[in-house]
Amino acid sequence: MNDRNAAWSIPFGTWSGIPVRVSLVFLLIVPAFCLHLGGVRTGLTFSLILFLSVVLHEFMHIIAARMTGGDGFEVQITPFGGLAMCHPAPTLSSQLWTPAGGPLSNLAVCLVAAVPLYQMGSLSAGLNPFAFPDVTLAGATLLPGLAMLVFKANWLLVIINLIPVHPLDGGRLLLTFLSHRMELVRGRDIYTKTGSIVGALIILGGLLLKNHFTMLIGTMVLVLNVHEMFQMRSPDGGGEESFMGYDFSQGYTSLERGYDGEPIEEEPDPGLIDRWKIQREEKRRQREEMEEREMVAELDRLLEKLHQHGEAALTAHEKRQLKEISEKMRRDRDV
Repeated sequence: MNDRNAAWSIPFGTWSGIPVRVSLVFLLIVPAFCLHLGGVRTGLTFSLILFLSVVLHEFMHIIAARMTGGDGFEVQITPFGGLAMCHPAPTLSSQLWTPAGGPLSNLAVCLVAAVPLYQMGSLSAGLNPFAFPDVTLAGATLLPGLAMLVFKANWLLVIINLIPVHPLDGGRLLLTFLSHRMELVRGRDIYTKTGSIVGALIILGGLLLKNHFTMLIGTMVLVLNVHEMFQMRSPDGGGEESFMGYDFSQGYTSLERGYDGEPIEEEPDPGLIDRWKIQREEKRRQREEMEEREMVAELDRLLEKLHQHGEAALTAHEKRQLKEISEKMRRDRDV
């Protein structure tokens, strides 16, 4: 983990061998919910439900990765939601099920909580993502109120995460689809451009609806995608550090640094320039490793298709892609 992230986060235990850390900034949403939801009890309860729902969401990413041949190592709860450090297997099914595991877990919780809401005739109020129904957690309204909070928290996680933009799960699914249809560089370019356009449209929708939460989501989406676009186009793979100290490209594709047993050498109290150089070099190495893993995964897919169906089954684009990857790997070995 980035040392700066660790300084701003606290450990929350190790569950099933997976360490969980929580950003201290994440705790700022608690008073915000208390004010917005009209009471301390409701705000605290919803914050706890949302936190547990996000943890479940991220754990299901790792579980889905492990069940399909990949692996996962850590869960971080950041001010922008959760971040699962997991590495899908180089297969299409693993690259699809890993990002889909999170929203599917929240959808399952929604279906359970929807039963009492449907029986009480209040399910339609919970389905509206732009409004929060009045909830009272006292006496006879305690259980219905809890059911509404559980449904609302998980329903919002489903809707938000299925938006096809970086770094959300819908965006991961879109990137997987694009990377199997075209060159990786072109696919990632379309991916970030789509996210920037969608972010701007969400901001516009929030302005028209006069909904501050929607505008906040749109602003985050736009900033993250523009930032990712400039990182990708930078000649050295991104000289700036990740957005507010969090590298969202790590989730689903990159293993955390440091598992090779070779710690990064740093001087005792490096200056500002030295820290910038270290962060730039680390970012460049991470980008190169991510691109190499994606290239190997694509090569495995093409070779498997060639082995099963013969050369006639490959499209002209796939033949050209196979040749380019093979030549690049041959050049890398000769260097």
